[in-house]
Amino acid sequence: MIFDVQKKTTTTVFTVEGEWHAPNWTADGKYFVCDMGGSIYRIPVSGANMGKPEKIYGDPTKAILTNDHALSWDGKQIAVTGITLPLPKNMRSAADIHNPVMVMNMDGSTAHEVHLGWLHGWSPDGKYLVYTGIVDNNADVYRIDSDGSDELRMTTNKAEDDGPEYSADGKWVYFCSKRSGKWDAWRMPADGAGPDDKLAEKITNGTDTQDWFPHISRDGKWLYTISYPMDHPDHSYIGDGMKIKLLRLKNGVGEKGAELTTVRTFHGGQGAGNTSGWSADSKRFVWTEYEKIPEQAK
Repeated sequence: MIFDVQKKTTTTVFTVEGEWHAPNWTADGKYFVCDMGGSIYRIPVSGANMGKPEKIYGDPTKAILTNDHALSWDGKQIAVTGITLPLPKNMRSAADIHNPVMVMNMDGSTAHEVHLGWLHGWSPDGKYLVYTGIVDNNADVYRIDSDGSDELRMTTNKAEDDGPEYSADGKWVYFCSKRSGKWDAWRMPADGAGPDDKLAEKITNGTDTQDWFPHISRDGKWLYTISYPMDHPDHSYIGDGMKIKLLRLKNGVGEKGAELTTVRTFHGGQGAGNTSGWSADSKRFVWTEYEKIPEQAK
């Protein structure tokens, strides 16, 4: 699905069989990069092969690739989190999963592990990766160099944090957090939230949904979220009542008087777009919706 922020229209681009997740729009606008069944694919947006998936990378003997994947801003690399199998026999939480962050070229070549974590974004200069790490059953935002070195813990609040992504100027990292009592969009300086997270700034104030995964446009004028029903704060939920919400920004925060506005209500889950689907020109963004099979629809 594509939403045009100027025309305020939603368009179905194509329907693809299978459970496809988290489309990232390539910098040249020609493809969506998605995951399905533990592998990474690219799907042509137009032309003779429009809607026909082309496998980029997948090696189930090493790791099942997840919907935590993002493209470098120059369009040359993909970073993605995998899950190494088999899972621990007595797994208690996501912290028990071996979740390698892998970096590869856009064609899937040179794939290699650099760290562990739930990957969400690149810095615009390609130097850093930001991800969610779970330590002592608490999820916080971390940063590493793209080669896996120099880990920096960016948040320390006892509430859960997730979904970090950079602004195009490289000055801010946007993320979602439960620190206000429900999930909302926040931001912090690119070097972290500081002592006691005093530099973290709340961006959204919605009261009717749990607002996850803030995605800021390259021009800094818009932010959209993947939002859940209030009674489903856990992002493992898949079902009805999911929303795409949009916020007009000024100087990186909500424009005066602006609030999150629902542009789409659909059946889905975090795989709809837990990493950014913005086009390079900031005019459109893409996500996936699920369709119920006949047995589910009865």
